[in-house]
Amino acid sequence: MATPSIWLEHAFALVHGEDGDGRREAVDAWKRKHVDPEWEDFSLTNCSEGCPWAEVIVALQEAAPLGAAARTVIVPVADNLFSKRRGGSKDKKQDLPETVAALLQHPPHGVNLLIVAWNTVPSGPGNPLGSKPWTDWARVGRILKVGALEPAEILPFLQEEARRFGLDLPLEAAEMLKERLGGNVGMIKRAMEIFDLASERRVISPRLVEVMTYRMTNQRVFAWSEAWQKGQLAQALRILKECQEDDFEKSSLMLVSQAAREVGRVAALAQALSSGLKKETDLAQAIQLPPNQAWLLSRSYLPVATRMGLARARTLLGAVVQCERDVKGTALSRSPTPLADLTTRLWREWGR
Repeated sequence: MATPSIWLEHAFALVHGEDGDGRREAVDAWKRKHVDPEWEDFSLTNCSEGCPWAEVIVALQEAAPLGAAARTVIVPVADNLFSKRRGGSKDKKQDLPETVAALLQHPPHGVNLLIVAWNTVPSGPGNPLGSKPWTDWARVGRILKVGALEPAEILPFLQEEARRFGLDLPLEAAEMLKERLGGNVGMIKRAMEIFDLASERRVISPRLVEVMTYRMTNQRVFAWSEAWQKGQLAQALRILKECQEDDFEKSSLMLVSQAAREVGRVAALAQALSSGLKKETDLAQAIQLPPNQAWLLSRSYLPVATRMGLARARTLLGAVVQCERDVKGTALSRSPTPLADLTTRLWREWGR
């Protein structure tokens, strides 16, 4: 979807929402409008993920270099700036510091600011965007939402996306998609890409919806682990990126859980081998492999466990546990780094 021109005109702006593609497009379009490429290295400051308001204010107070039209500050992951603080048994809206509120209410000339939140920031009374200066920002068009669609917007958006791919989407199939995908723009776009490849007659039937969207996130988790096990690092990182853009917290925990299961089985198998077990039935029982997955023992786990050894397997399992802690610890800043690093390490250890 095209980024609204009225939003692009504002030197102080906010973009928020779960649609990763739309968010990137909006940020890129805003930078093209407000940042001179020739001076970008000197006049553009990217704040750290999850930074406090104090860091934003300090960055805005830096003078623009001679020759640059303005100093530009981008806060790339600002969800923490809108999170509610705990107050007794209820969450309370986080009030802006007076200095910040005054600056946002009356943006100075010669400075640009783009605030990027990866989640939809709630508006309305009692919510982060429910009071000044944010209500004024919304009124003049400084706020762009690229997150989940409102219920009434989902069906028209589904039909629009289907037409964009030249697909026929009957109402029954559209209702099924609405129920399964909700208003997640990223998931809807990726689903349409799948239908574009799978629908030979260019019709999205209810049966096709049922088959292609069955536990979509879970299937991608398995595809991620299969990719790094087969040595396909680029594919694994691409799937990781898509999963985290669609649902960061849920998908991140599911990916770590999948890695823990795979590495845990290898570590348990290495332990069993070191204790002298040799029969495949005993080894399968040692790693609690279901009968319908017994074929995975000789095809997948046994070669890796034999090659890796007990010490390396335990070290890798420790890395997975640490990644889980890192993922939970960086949930606020939504950093992709812990799982990206783990993906690369799993790929390297499995293929070594």
